[in-house]
Amino acid sequence: MKNKFSRISLAAVLAATIATVGLMAGCGSGESSSEAETKVVTETQIVTKVVNGVLTDENGNPIKDAQGNTVTAPAGTPDTDKSDKSSKTEKNESQASGSQSSAAQSSANQSSGSQSSKSNSGSSSDKQSSNNAGSDKSSSSKSGETPAKSSGDLKIGNQYFNVGDTVTCTYSLTCPKDFINFQATLNYDSSKLKATNAKMQGEAAGGAVVNHKLDGKVKFNGIKLGGYDYSDGGAFMIVTYEVVGKGEVSPSISWEVVTDMDMNPMISNGQLDSSFKITDKYE
Repeated sequence: MKNKFSRISLAAVLAATIATVGLMAGCGSGESSSEAETKVVTETQIVTKVVNGVLTDENGNPIKDAQGNTVTAPAGTPDTDKSDKSSKTEKNESQASGSQSSAAQSSANQSSGSQSSKSNSGSSSDKQSSNNAGSDKSSSSKSGETPAKSSGDLKIGNQYFNVGDTVTCTYSLTCPKDFINFQATLNYDSSKLKATNAKMQGEAAGGAVVNHKLDGKVKFNGIKLGGYDYSDGGAFMIVTYEVVGKGEVSPSISWEVVTDMDMNPMISNGQLDSSFKITDKYE
């Protein structure tokens, strides 16, 4: 009933508007009253909306009079588009409220079921926790570290690898003194490993040269007038290997030159100063 009443009212508005426009433009001078009525009725039948004060058809196209002028609704006529949006908004809010209610009920049901499940599985979980206690002791104590393999073709340190594996060794350095230069050779068994890449890291990357394309050796050196600062520790060099043989291997670095900022050597009789500490980690 409401929609029907709106259409009748809108048609009446249009009829009055077109008649007014026609009189002001003088378009009715040559037409009979029956022709004018037919014209008004015909045009009002296609009106469905008032948008921003303009009469439009069902597709939103503005209605125009005989002279091609856009027909506007009388002042104070509400936009039907706004009424439609208001109705849709109320409908959406109602649907959202219903959805939230259903979601809350579903959540409550799931929570109840979860608590029941936890209660029933309590004894089973306790038993499983007890069984896992032994295995936890054998795993790494540091979170994020991968436990060492227990077997494989090649052992390096406490790690095992298979032929064909790619192995990355990160050398980290800590030294309370800044040093101005370094020179050393990394030696390894080329029948078991093959160095495929080597790069200096952190502070050591500045003014450094490294050569891994040697049989069983990686040579590297560097000089930096501003000094290398490893007082807080950090990565010094990363070497990548390919496992080519079986057995056990222990790559080692032979230090030849390390000089502090006062030009004092940090190597005596082939031994590094005790404050110059380097560690390796294979992955």
